[in-house]
Amino acid sequence: MTPRVKTVETMRVHVRVTQADIDGGKCGMISKCMIKIANEREIRRLDPQGGDHHTRVDAGAIRFNYKGNRYQSHLPRIAKRNLIQFDREKKARARAARKGEKFASKVRPFNFVIEAIKYRKVEAITAERQKQVNEARRVRKAQGRPDRQYNMKGRIEGLSLM
Repeated sequence: MTPRVKTVETMRVHVRVTQADIDGGKCGMISKCMIKIANEREIRRLDPQGGDHHTRVDAGAIRFNYKGNRYQSHLPRIAKRNLIQFDREKKARARAARKGEKFASKVRPFNFVIEAIKYRKVEAITAERQKQVNEARRVRKAQGRPDRQYNMKGRIEGLSLM
């Protein structure tokens, strides 16, 4: 075995989760997560012409696209703890919404820094590949195996916060 040298390109992003992000976020939804909203705001500040950066957050990592490349970073402990606390409040938020009351979250505004590693380029899906994906979906549906749905178990499964 011979040692290899590998160059890894990274970028640091300082993310500030505000009270507006917490109040406007939705528990258990990838597209409305408070951390996703805050990270997307910071990435747009760095790349205003970049469009949608496809930010995805779970309790283990945060992934996003930036200037045509995929980036991924581990989620810091403070963000993990607040994300899990935020998702635990789902029932209480729904109950308050049904009663017409204002919900006060236990999560407070916080800051964290991610060190995102640059991965491969984002490639546009071709028409042939899209047809292949759609055909596979139709076959799975005909067999009684619909597409997998996102759930809370998948968001925080297997994490230990010590």
